[in-house]
Amino acid sequence: MKIAVMNCLKANSVCTGAACLKAMNERIRSFEQYKDVPLELVAFGRCSGCENGIDEAGFKEKLDRIVSEGAEVCHYGVCTVKEGKECPIMTDAANYLEEHGVKVFRGTH
Repeated sequence: MKIAVMNCLKANSVCTGAACLKAMNERIRSFEQYKDVPLELVAFGRCSGCENGIDEAGFKEKLDRIVSEGAEVCHYGVCTVKEGKECPIMTDAANYLEEHGVKVFRGTH
C-alpha cells in the first residue's frame, strides 16, 4: 500500500518526523491497521503554512504530487487552531485528497 504523511508546518520547530516513521515502520498507533500489509512511503511533507497567508497554488501542487505518486492513503498530523478546532487548511487538503481518490486518516502516531 502506498502511504503519504503530511503534518502542519507549525510542528516543524519540534518535529523531525521520526515518531511518524517509527509508527509506520513498526505498525503501531495509527499504522497498526496495516499490520500485515507491505507499505511504501511515497511522500512525506508539511503544509505550506498559514501564518503569513498560504500559497494556494504551491500547496495544491504538493497535494497533486501526492495523488500523482499513487498514494492510497494519507496520514496527517492533526493540527488544531483556537478552541480545539481542526485547521481549515488541513481540512481543505483532506477534502481535496479524498476527492482525488486518496483516503485520509487523521493521525500519524
